[in-house]
Amino acid sequence: MRYRMRVLGVLGFLLAFLPAAVAQAPSNAAIRYVAGLPVTFATHDELASYHFLWGPSDGTFGAIPVGGGTYTFYGTGASVFACARTSGLNAEGVFRFTGTLDHISGGDGCKKLFGPNPGPAGWSFAKDYAGGGQLLRFTGGGTSGWLMPFHGEYHWDNPLTPNHKCYAGLDCFYSTLGLAVSIDGGQSFKVVGIILQPSQPRSVFVGGGNSMAVGYGSFVIADANGKHLDNPPPDPSSEYIYLFYTDAASGLRGACTATATCAGVARASYGDVVSAALSGDPHKVARLFRKYDGASPDPWTQPAASDTPDGSGTAGTFAPLWTDEPGTQVSVLYDRVFDVYLAAYAYGGYRGIKIRASRDLIHWSPPVGAPIQAPPGQTLYAPTLLGETGDPTIGGPAPRLYFSRFGAFPNWKTSSFESVTLTLSTP
Repeated sequence: MRYRMRVLGVLGFLLAFLPAAVAQAPSNAAIRYVAGLPVTFATHDELASYHFLWGPSDGTFGAIPVGGGTYTFYGTGASVFACARTSGLNAEGVFRFTGTLDHISGGDGCKKLFGPNPGPAGWSFAKDYAGGGQLLRFTGGGTSGWLMPFHGEYHWDNPLTPNHKCYAGLDCFYSTLGLAVSIDGGQSFKVVGIILQPSQPRSVFVGGGNSMAVGYGSFVIADANGKHLDNPPPDPSSEYIYLFYTDAASGLRGACTATATCAGVARASYGDVVSAALSGDPHKVARLFRKYDGASPDPWTQPAASDTPDGSGTAGTFAPLWTDEPGTQVSVLYDRVFDVYLAAYAYGGYRGIKIRASRDLIHWSPPVGAPIQAPPGQTLYAPTLLGETGDPTIGGPAPRLYFSRFGAFPNWKTSSFESVTLTLSTP
């Protein structure tokens, strides 16, 4: 059983999730929230009944509306052993499951969309693990479909531990973000290449006892100044897809260090992303995005990936979007009612989840409310924001926050899939 966000009485349960007095957002954020009581989105036993050994979702996930308030969801999990034997494939990967925003009602853990070493041929960035789920609709080049950023991993044995594992007895890993594309309504996905790798190269980590996590990727469409745009945007050649991730590097300010991951952002023009995704050329895909580094006259010059199939190259540097505390697994959502972006992330060794706000995707407020906290002795992973407007990428007055709650990480038999409604308001 695995979990990829690592580097690293009923009344009592409900009270543990209730936030304390909600802090007012600073004036540049102009938003605050009240979190509702947690609702069980799915139990482990329910997911096991759909042939999942663990998950979904191990990581952020996405959704396609199919009408009547129902959705097809996409997230990372693993098949039960019987499915893996039947298919002859690695059990882990990306799967579909179904339901409403309130509860999962179906899925098939025997039907994996893609998994480890998914291609392109000769590229090793996702050799040992591939998982994702967040989706962005696209239109361009006479084609419409869905883009999925996903988390890929390269593994090695840890020489410092008897079992050769890293955090929580899990494989040591160096992670990157890849891109998968569907042009058949989400029935299948093709992996077209790598779009982001950490600022520190793979060689810094391989053979040691630390892993490097970049999250699962979160897409937003906006103009050059961070103003949100409709999809597709009016001018795809000069407007952007922003990609949120986590990274770590030496010499950074505040709580962000060579081992403590902090939020970063990269971007590429909408038209270029669509063209590269449909081109069949993984080198074109690898050269798409540029990291925000915040230091140069043009802060978008740092390459997001090194364009080396064997992972030997080094990507550009990044500037953390906030430095007062680390964060992992960033999920970003635009809220149309309040014209603001929300970012949810795990903090403090997965003790809970915090939310920040921004008007331009670069400048982020302090946390705009009290943290969503785990009950004592438990942990919360994989925060995912989804809109309640019928378009999962757009929030309204009460967007949803989803997460996995563990009683004994990483034992999935102690887990449940939860959601909380965030009721937004202005100060």
